[in-house]
Order: sequence, then structure tokens, then C-alpha cells
Amino acid sequence: MQDTFGLSTYLKMRKMPAKKLNRYCVIVLFLPLPFFIQSCASTGEFSEIAYRQSVILKVETLELMNKASESYSSHSAEVDSLVRKLKFAYEYAKGRPNNEIITKQWEIMINPDRNLIGGFLRIWKEDLILSPVFVNEAQEVISNAFDTIIGLESGKIKPSEINEDNNG
Repeated sequence: MQDTFGLSTYLKMRKMPAKKLNRYCVIVLFLPLPFFIQSCASTGEFSEIAYRQSVILKVETLELMNKASESYSSHSAEVDSLVRKLKFAYEYAKGRPNNEIITKQWEIMINPDRNLIGGFLRIWKEDLILSPVFVNEAQEVISNAFDTIIGLESGKIKPSEINEDNNG
């Protein structure tokens, strides 16, 4: 019968000098700590700038989307400005250490071949005017995607809680 705690280990520890025993306990108790800390820090440290930027971009994006039932050409300067801001947010996220998950979310958000704001703006540019029904449905999806980024930035959402529905 094999003991789970390790009776033989316990007996060896009883025979160790106190100095060696203390060193052994420190190694056994604290060796896993860096791995645990690193696994918890997969979205980097909280950044007030990134959080605020995400909230502002959500509001600006949804406001611009309200104008998509009008001609694209009359709002092309606003679109270009928003695209620059979105790319800036992506680059900012990419430059932060241990921030791969949020960076990936921004990458999906701005990709013109996906179903989030990048794809929406591409469709608006191609079709020139979009139906209000399409705009409303797209706003809901894009708003949820922003909420995911904002939640990750604030720490309210853990990386393990992200599902494919938020990935456009």
C-alpha cells in the first residue's frame, strides 16, 4: 500500500537537521508560487488608460454606427478617425506585457473580414447605406464585444470566461 502524503518523506524530514528542513519546506511551499502568479496574470495589470479608452471607443463606435443608414461618403472622415483610434487601441494593448488575450480581442474587433466593427465598416463602405435593422443587430453584437474587452480590462471578466460568441 502506497501512502499519499509520503510517509517515507515524512520520516526523512524528521531525521533532517532543522536548517535543512526549513530550506526543504521553503522550496516545497514556494516553488509553485511563480507559476500560480503567472497563470493569473494573463491579461496584464489593470490600466486605467486602456479601460477608459475602451469605454470611449465603445460609445464613439455605437454613435457612428447610428449614422450608417446615411451615406457612407458623408461620414468617411469620421470612419477614418474611428479606425485610427481603434488601431491605436490595438497597438496599445499589443504593447502591454502579458496582454495577449485582450490584444487578440482587439485584433478580432478591427479585422475587416470578421463580424465586428472592422467588418461592419467594410460592409458600409461597400454598400454605401445600411438598413436600420442591420445596424441595430450589428450594434448589439459589437456592443457585447466591447463589453468583453472592457470586462477583461477591468478584471470583471476572466480570460477563461470568454466564449466564441464574443469573437465575431
